[in-house]
Amino acid sequence: MSDGHFEVLEADECRQLLTEATVGRLAFDGPDGLTILPLSYTVDGELLIIRTADGTQLSQLDDEAPVAFEVDDFDQQTTNGWSVLVRGRLVHVSEDQLSMDFTTPTPFVPGLREVVRGVSLDRVGGRAVANG
Repeated sequence: MSDGHFEVLEADECRQLLTEATVGRLAFDGPDGLTILPLSYTVDGELLIIRTADGTQLSQLDDEAPVAFEVDDFDQQTTNGWSVLVRGRLVHVSEDQLSMDFTTPTPFVPGLREVVRGVSLDRVGGRAVANG
């Protein structure tokens, strides 16, 4: 039986994995302190795009607020998986800033999500874990 190992993922592979996934976790310093929220998202150019309702913690964060966003996949049977971590800034995004082929994220719960926020892809890194 061989030992598992971690492998650092190249930036291009990290970006590809970001475009293939649809749910991640956003970490930010909110009114109640450090907060991590699971969110649906899409990638549009150099931004992760998320939608939220007006009045939420996320809608009220300042532009340029530092955030981290993590997405991963792990197979319990094989104990193989990967994770990608984005460190960036939260920015307001208007509808006219989105590309023509942009697909809006699908929220977990139906409802109006009129506030569009973006996470800049300032630093993107990731790693894979393989069992043997």
